Amino acid sequence: MKAAILKGPNRIDVEDYPKPEPGQGEVLLKVDMAALCGTDQRVLRGEKNVSVPIIGHEISGTAEAVGSGVAEDILGKRFAVQTVVGCGECPACQRHHQIFCEQGFKAIGYAWNGGFAEYMIMPKPAVDQGCLIPLPDTMSDAEGTLLEPLSCCINGLRYLPLEEMKRVVVMGAGIIGVLNALVAKARGVEEVIVVNRSQPKLDMIREQNLPIDYLMNSRDTDPVAWVNEHTGGAGVDGVVVSASAKSLVNPGIQMLALGGHLSIFAGFNKADPLEPIDLNLIHYRELHVHGANSSVRRDYIEAIELLQAGKVDSAKLITHTYSLDDFLDAMKAQSDPDVHSLKILIKP
Repeated sequence: MKAAILKGPNRIDVEDYPKPEPGQGEVLLKVDMAALCGTDQRVLRGEKNVSVPIIGHEISGTAEAVGSGVAEDILGKRFAVQTVVGCGECPACQRHHQIFCEQGFKAIGYAWNGGFAEYMIMPKPAVDQGCLIPLPDTMSDAEGTLLEPLSCCINGLRYLPLEEMKRVVVMGAGIIGVLNALVAKARGVEEVIVVNRSQPKLDMIREQNLPIDYLMNSRDTDPVAWVNEHTGGAGVDGVVVSASAKSLVNPGIQMLALGGHLSIFAGFNKADPLEPIDLNLIHYRELHVHGANSSVRRDYIEAIELLQAGKVDSAKLITHTYSLDDFLDAMKAQSDPDVHSLKILIKP
């Protein structure tokens, strides 16, 4: 089979790779679609370590073969892949919240080979956990790849009382920023403001006519000053940091109203993750600071519901599709602001 093989920092080659066979308790998926994630760029740059040669964790595929112990009635059925796999035994895993696995969760595309290949194995722990999420007949393979990033946004925003919020600022206009904005809007936030330092991304959102109320270029406009003026000094109810730039955290805190919520959705370079913060702002303004890390099955189910209800329009989010042979071109396009991409898919 063909696969995009990670050879080291800044090197991925598309080449032949042995087609896997499912062992006991495993499922062989024919990868129908796999989407690029911003984390894939961090892996490629060497900022995030993986232990496998094939990455890719936003996946939809068809069950083609099963190992012993797996019911054959799943053959030919389509699934999205839940990325996070817990130990299955600790209290967090027992309550189906594998993100908090006491043994430390593992992930498809990080601990096991992922979806940038023609075929992949769903390992036994993932099959046992229920990480194969059935796709509705009305949902396309392309839409299926959106379930992972959308589920992560649903999980991260659980900590924010969105139904009670009037204004939310999302820092970052990549696909994760857009998805956070759309989830916030779908859950009742009156005004959603997306802030980005690259104008082409903002132009892309405007061209797609997404339901976002304000688009702000932070190179031209100070977002803290804008929020202060726009709200009469009151601030916004929530801020989501969805770009991997730690310098966004302090402005995010400064934009918050009394009792406001800051969600740190993005991960930062592990070699340089520290940023000074005025803790008195959190203390005296009674602010809430939340982390957001991946998702679990319930979040995928809610993501399906949002997509099927039309509250998130996948057609406006999926902007480019490349073949596996053109994988390197896809990676370049994802990191090039002039390409005007949101979600880029790989079709093996």
